[in-house]
Amino acid sequence: MRVDRRARICCGVASDERNEMELCSRIDEARRSWDVLGHPFYTRWERGELRREELAFYAGEYRHAVAALARAADAAGDVEHAREEAEHLSLWDDFAAALDAPLDRDPTAETEACADAWGRADRLEALAVLYAVESAQPAISQTKLAGLVEHYGFGADDPAAEYFRLHAERDLEHARAAREALAEAPLARRAELAATAERALEANWRLLDGVERAA
Repeated sequence: MRVDRRARICCGVASDERNEMELCSRIDEARRSWDVLGHPFYTRWERGELRREELAFYAGEYRHAVAALARAADAAGDVEHAREEAEHLSLWDDFAAALDAPLDRDPTAETEACADAWGRADRLEALAVLYAVESAQPAISQTKLAGLVEHYGFGADDPAAEYFRLHAERDLEHARAAREALAEAPLARRAELAATAERALEANWRLLDGVERAA
């Protein structure tokens, strides 16, 4: 029996949507398991309990993750997104400079592992990491920004806090684009991509462990 071409196309679209939904649902579940807003470092940030030296140490460490995410955006093939993320590194440096953060020291082992987990060169792996990380960024950035303003002497419009204001807004769009692009992921790679995303999320948590230990 001949199958109508339009039916085949519709089935293909539905299959892509199911592929995207299933993969991203697994990543969403992993993100809930490694929700860094529950990490002691960020809860102390939110409550105003961090010493300024701890914030400065964190700024130096997390810069490596910011650079790695820019590499992932480049590998994902979205030229505009890659350009934005590369420019965001200078915004992070403004934040670090406001804290007199040293940027020339070697990162912790946990930070190196996080940068490796985030800076994937494979396009689909990069998309999985971008979706995992950027889906969480709006809430994380809003929490960090509120803490900086309430407890650490930053103004609401302080240029040194622009990184957090920007990521509280733009990453919703970036995460949505990554989610849509993941619809093309082959069935055979879905488990691998979900695992790649979870490693990236866990690595972010471990980076904070390293900061707490070393700061």
